[in-house]
Amino acid sequence: MDDGRCAYARFCHQKRGTVWALLDRSDDPEIKEEVIQGSIDCPSGRLMVLDKDGDLIEPEFAPVIEVLEDRPERVSGPLYVKGNVPIVSADGSLYEVRNRVTLCRCGRSYNKPFCDATHLSIEFKNEPQIEFKKEPQNE
Repeated sequence: MDDGRCAYARFCHQKRGTVWALLDRSDDPEIKEEVIQGSIDCPSGRLMVLDKDGDLIEPEFAPVIEVLEDRPERVSGPLYVKGNVPIVSADGSLYEVRNRVTLCRCGRSYNKPFCDATHLSIEFKNEPQIEFKKEPQNE
């Protein structure tokens, strides 16, 4: 299943190709494992896998928020929210509670509060803004 919500974290890129490219060959047990792994590793929750009975294959996460950095692209990525953490909008309404989501950190997503990978095109870097106070000089 693919809900189109992508943070372009590339966890869906596996040894033999992307999850989408491998899907048609997932009768092969090794490729099937790569498809499942790439899907459950997707931080945005865009990719989800169901077993033959229609049950969601999903890792269990303790509630946590992680900061993703995209070192290969040299940009700062989204906030990775795991473990069914409720997310409330500015108007107080609750978004669908999900096991994995990525929240925009650059402020430019067209799908706020969720990441849409805009951080890549704007080359967002979340570098600390340190302000130093100048100490008065004793003369």
